[in-house]
Amino acid sequence: MRHPPLQRLPLRQTTIVCALLFAALPTTHAQAQTANTAEATNATAAVESESAAAIDQVTIVGSRARNRTVFDSAVPIDRFGTREVENALSTGDLGAALQALAPSINFPRIESSGAADSVKGIQLRGLAPDQVLVLINGKRRHASSVLDTESSFAGIVPVDINAIPPGAIDHIEILRDGAGAQYGSDAVAGVINIVLKKARTGGSASISYGANHTDFAPTNDTKTDGHTTIVSADVGVPIGDSGYFRFGAEHRGRNPTNRAGPSDAGWTSWNATAADMALDGQVVFKSGDSEQRNNYAFYNAMVPLAEGVDAYSFATVNKRKSDGSAYFRYPGDPSNVPEIYPAGFRPTTKGDMTDVSVVAGLRLAGGGWNWDLSARHGGNEFRYDLSNSVNASLGAASPTRFHLATFDFDQNAVNADLTRELDVGIGAPLHVAVGVEYMRETYTSSPGDPASYAAGPVTGAPPGAQAGPGLRLQDTFDGRRSVRSVYADIESDLTSRLLLGAAARYSDYSDFGNARTGKLSARYKVTEAFLLRGSLSNSFRAPALVQTGFRFSTLNFNSDGTALQTAALLPGSDALAQAFGARTLQPEKSTNLSLGAAWRPQRSTSVTVDAYRIRLRDRIARTSDLQSDAATAYLTSIGRSDIQSVAYLANLLDTVTTGLDVVVNHDLPFAGGNLDLNAALNLNKTRIDRVHQTQAALARIDPDLTLLTENSLFRIRHASPKSKLVLGADWQAARWGVQARATRFGALKDFSYDDEAEMIDGVHAQRFAAVWTVDVETQYKLTKQLTLVVGADNLFDRYPQRVRETNNATYGGALPYNFINPIGLNGAYFYGRVRYTF
Repeated sequence: MRHPPLQRLPLRQTTIVCALLFAALPTTHAQAQTANTAEATNATAAVESESAAAIDQVTIVGSRARNRTVFDSAVPIDRFGTREVENALSTGDLGAALQALAPSINFPRIESSGAADSVKGIQLRGLAPDQVLVLINGKRRHASSVLDTESSFAGIVPVDINAIPPGAIDHIEILRDGAGAQYGSDAVAGVINIVLKKARTGGSASISYGANHTDFAPTNDTKTDGHTTIVSADVGVPIGDSGYFRFGAEHRGRNPTNRAGPSDAGWTSWNATAADMALDGQVVFKSGDSEQRNNYAFYNAMVPLAEGVDAYSFATVNKRKSDGSAYFRYPGDPSNVPEIYPAGFRPTTKGDMTDVSVVAGLRLAGGGWNWDLSARHGGNEFRYDLSNSVNASLGAASPTRFHLATFDFDQNAVNADLTRELDVGIGAPLHVAVGVEYMRETYTSSPGDPASYAAGPVTGAPPGAQAGPGLRLQDTFDGRRSVRSVYADIESDLTSRLLLGAAARYSDYSDFGNARTGKLSARYKVTEAFLLRGSLSNSFRAPALVQTGFRFSTLNFNSDGTALQTAALLPGSDALAQAFGARTLQPEKSTNLSLGAAWRPQRSTSVTVDAYRIRLRDRIARTSDLQSDAATAYLTSIGRSDIQSVAYLANLLDTVTTGLDVVVNHDLPFAGGNLDLNAALNLNKTRIDRVHQTQAALARIDPDLTLLTENSLFRIRHASPKSKLVLGADWQAARWGVQARATRFGALKDFSYDDEAEMIDGVHAQRFAAVWTVDVETQYKLTKQLTLVVGADNLFDRYPQRVRETNNATYGGALPYNFINPIGLNGAYFYGRVRYTF
């Protein structure tokens, strides 16, 4: 059931209404700026951009004190300025840019089929992508409407970081510390705050073109693919003496890549018919980036209404279409209809996503308090389709295009944040912040075409669309919940050397109860140039509403990798899932400890070292695919012979993640310009303390079934590199600029389909060596306004270590490289860009 219009406007209407309301605010003080004023403003912006990475920059996250900087914060914070962000956005992929900038962030680019081709999240400090909170201008960002069923952290619902317009970003702040007491659910590993552009005047326009050019060893071929075009523009309009309206748009089109190797038809086909074997040695699978078309728009605005009263609003929109590829079906497979595909077929998965976020509010001062009153709407709608597919059980009458499902998530909230400074007689003011918030979330899923899940008259053929099946009408979901929160935060310099802070939050969820979190932080200045810092906190992550209601069936590898099977992923509230042992999801709870030091021996040099320990209890994970002869018999007995296995989400794990962050920066004059040198290291390890295996319900179906196999646990322990090192150099002169960055992704392990591979933690697995990648970029200013840029990511065309080729560890040639490695599978990427500022 859809919500009444007064409760829930369609995404596009919501955006238009908010924009029109904001545009109607008084602007009578707006006036044209003189040429001299505009030039001065642009010069000031340029100076701010050049110094954006300085350690004495004021930040939004980490503290609600208005003058807290990166250096004197009690918790570790990274700040990346405009030029750094633009340089890292060579492909237009924000997730990849964050990985390039921060050693504590990884962005595994798993792309094979399904939602993973469209929606990706980032990892902070080795934790899952839904255990990091994302803010825009300090306001919470909504999550995706799609549950990730395919990555190393299957069962998560991340923020779709690539739905944020890259061209809208002024700078990025990363808080590397648990912050649930300050910001609420999800801030387990930390917080990423993306600050939008707000320059009052001037603008920019750019066009970029690039492509992968690589020597691909599995096919002894030189490939040029992944052609990417980016067109972006933004402009600022002054409002009154201090107001602004900054807006822009961007288009990014990316062609697909393919890094599959020659196939072993005798192993990957079902019947090894003559038509199947004729394809032996050919590249019939696809492993690589999907085809994407992204269109973005944004605005960021502030209007002074009266003395001390400002209205503000900002919004982002992303419309994305993605075409991915599922696994190839051979001509003789039971999943094929030879009359339709005599040479076999590879289904194309199609994602059509619309993402909208709108925030509007007032900032004012009264009664000694600074007030921030705001309302926000975030919505994500994902339409999931198939082409070049078939429902073999319908025979030659089957369609070849299917609608599989539509998923829709909305988040609406109103909040009030109040801050002030109090003189309590301790020599420094006490910074006090209090706030309340009411948030309402809704999630609905809509069914696919009947043909996408139908069981037709052809016996022996699998029912449902290949690379589906679609969502059945009886499996749709319409859920909602409300969240009420209140928080308090205090901080003060008790002495000239000692800073102490404390925060507490209480949140009440309508669907599972309440959560209480707290945080203590301290910073002690041994000298003005050397300080010690630390924090102790507890955080939580509420089960995403999507996790409580998402269900879908997918075609996955079976337990030994010898075939594909239809696996149903069910919510814990589902009766069938509960027959297999499911329970209602509960919040994840964490305890965070951070200890560190910061040293600035001179203004141009800084060193920070921070150690951390994150203990997570009741961590949500996807169970193994529960399948056996007894389970198949049970499913058949209840009329669900359309699926071969059942999986669900449950609070299955207790883990401990420990690590160390080291960051060194040094600036010096060099060759007529300024050279910024930096080095950053992250060491990270996750240990599984406990696995919650509830076997009682499973025993009634099959006592030998296990909720989590060693394969399921292996990637949580080992799929992320244990270390990451980033070495960077940025030289800027009057006309020339050069950046170079070398990144070393540490060794990792992954399970293998080769049953003769080494046994590691009870699993046949392969060790993958560390790998280096080098990125370079050069800029030349033709004029003060026109800049030419050329560059290369992964200049030396490095790949992860090859998957062992024995016993079809590559799954018959489909996966010649380990696809969880953050370096990716595409090889070198070369690009050029022209940028004009005005």
